[in-house]
Amino acid sequence: MMSDEMTPNERLGRAYLAIFNDHDLDACDRLLTEDFVSHLRVGEVRGVEAFKALMTGFFEAFPDAHWTVDEWIFTEDRVVIRYHWEGTQQAAWLGIPPTHQRVRAEGLELLHVRDGRIFEVWNYSDLMGMAALLGAPEPLAISG
Repeated sequence: MMSDEMTPNERLGRAYLAIFNDHDLDACDRLLTEDFVSHLRVGEVRGVEAFKALMTGFFEAFPDAHWTVDEWIFTEDRVVIRYHWEGTQQAAWLGIPPTHQRVRAEGLELLHVRDGRIFEVWNYSDLMGMAALLGAPEPLAISG
């Protein structure tokens, strides 16, 4: 028998996804820990403010970006999100000038949870493939 009630980590995972679909960066302050770290294939982002800055640039570049969840997995201390997202590049992003091209990328995020908040994310998105589609001149790298 399935329950209609969500677990705390289900609520947390869905609220995390809303950051991306609603461009709600203020939610980062309540969902992420102070020592938050996001491991991306192109580098690492440490701290809530650095993550918000990264996402601000992303939302400026892809203002119509939308994530769709293909699969969720919830455990006591983890949330796994397999997703795809689509958006149109309207501004420069990570050194790539605006192309006005619509892109689609798939990915997986592994969220580690402590005391009801996310302290670490491992992101496995095809950023390099997407950057190549947009004509990136060299490998991407971020720091933060």
